[in-house]
Amino acid sequence: MAVSCYDALSRVYDRLNGNADYGGLADFIETCFEEYGSAGTRRVLDLGCGTGPLTAELAMLGYDVTGIDISDGMLAAAGERARALGLGNVSFEKADMRRFRAAKKFDAAVCTMDGINHLLSVADVTECFRAVRSALRTGGLFLFDVNTPFRFREVYGDNTFTIEEDDAVCVWRNRTDRKRCVTVFSVSVFEKTDGGLWTRRDGVTRERGYSLGTLKRALTEASLLPLAVFGDFDLTAPPEDAERWYLPARAV
Repeated sequence: MAVSCYDALSRVYDRLNGNADYGGLADFIETCFEEYGSAGTRRVLDLGCGTGPLTAELAMLGYDVTGIDISDGMLAAAGERARALGLGNVSFEKADMRRFRAAKKFDAAVCTMDGINHLLSVADVTECFRAVRSALRTGGLFLFDVNTPFRFREVYGDNTFTIEEDDAVCVWRNRTDRKRCVTVFSVSVFEKTDGGLWTRRDGVTRERGYSLGTLKRALTEASLLPLAVFGDFDLTAPPEDAERWYLPARAV
C-alpha cells in the first residue's frame, strides 16, 4: 500500500478537498447506526482517518472515536485538528488497516473516502475485514464506501485532474488498467511558501475497484453480514452508473 502520496498531500489535503461533505457523511453514518446498529453505539473506529475530518464530526456528535492511518503526515494533521477543536473524545494511532489489533472492542467501525480501494488484492480486503471483525463486538456495525468499477473505467481512466487554490495546486495524472480495474495516481503538489516561492512534492498511489459480489464474499468470509448497498446519503439503491457504493455490515 503506497503512502507517499498522502504524506505529500497532508499539509494541503483539507484545502484541496474542501468541498467534501463530512458533516453530511457523519449524519448518514449516524442514521445507519440507528437503522442497522445495536443500541448503545458509542465507541467508533475510523479506519484510514486521514487528516481526521470525519473523526472530528463523529466526535462532535458525541461518539468516542479512535482514528487509525498509516501516514505520519495525515495523523499529524488529524491531531492538530482535534486539538484546535478541543476534542477530548478522540485518539489516533498509526496502523495498517489490514493488520491492526484493537486493544478494546468497538461498537462500530467506518472506512470512508475509498479507503478499501487502496487494498490491491482480494486477500488484502478480506484481511482488513477480518481485522475489523476482531475489533467489533458481536452485533457491531461496519460501514464503508468504495469507488465503483464504473468510476475507475469511465471517470478516472487515463485522465488528468487539477485542483487549484490561491496557494496550493494539486495535479493528478491517472493511468488505468481497465481489465484489472486498477488506477495508478501520480500526484504532484505545489505549495506557495511564506517567502513567495513554490515547493513541489510528488507521490504515487494506487486504487482498485471491486464488484459487489467480491466485496460481499469477503465480508461473509470475515464473519460480517452484508445488510444493504446504497448509492447516496439518502439510503437509496445505487444506479447502474453509481460512482460510489456505501455498504453496512453486521458483526456475527
